[in-house]
Amino acid sequence: MYRFSILLRIVVAAMLAACCAFAQEPTTVMVRGDIAKPQQWSMDDLKQQFSKEAQSIKFSLGKDKPEQTGTGIPLLSLIQAASPKIEKTQKHYDLTFLVILEAKDSYRVFFSLAELLPQCGNGQAWLIWDVDGKPFSGKEAPFSLIVLSDRGHDRHIYGVTAIRVVDGIKLATQLASGQ
Repeated sequence: MYRFSILLRIVVAAMLAACCAFAQEPTTVMVRGDIAKPQQWSMDDLKQQFSKEAQSIKFSLGKDKPEQTGTGIPLLSLIQAASPKIEKTQKHYDLTFLVILEAKDSYRVFFSLAELLPQCGNGQAWLIWDVDGKPFSGKEAPFSLIVLSDRGHDRHIYGVTAIRVVDGIKLATQLASGQ
């Protein structure tokens, strides 16, 4: 019985070690929801597909924090590439959409699509993949969101792995009907 217990512990330890060895950090961001083109992009995919939009941006994450330089694309470019399903029946239907970014630690930040559009809020939200020339690693990988137009840093989010685009009219209808 004692040998069986030791053997069982060894097998369990080996299985846990194997699982940890094969567990990989997410390297992509997935965009889904009320969109026509659900997509999953890696850093290389973004660099290639959005080469014209990619820029270096300078930012600081606090009053006493040093200025850093990140490379990335406007969040709006990514949302537009995913093509939100905008009904043409209602005026300014696109202004009713919500954008939810989620990190691997389950932290979420929210935007209305209107605040990102140049004709409304013109929010300067950037999905970046590196800082000072170094790709993100650990809890900050694979992407971070920097919002230059916010006064504070509450919507700075690192470890971004998912973006959901939500039709606000459909959501409000579901909530009103109790679904």
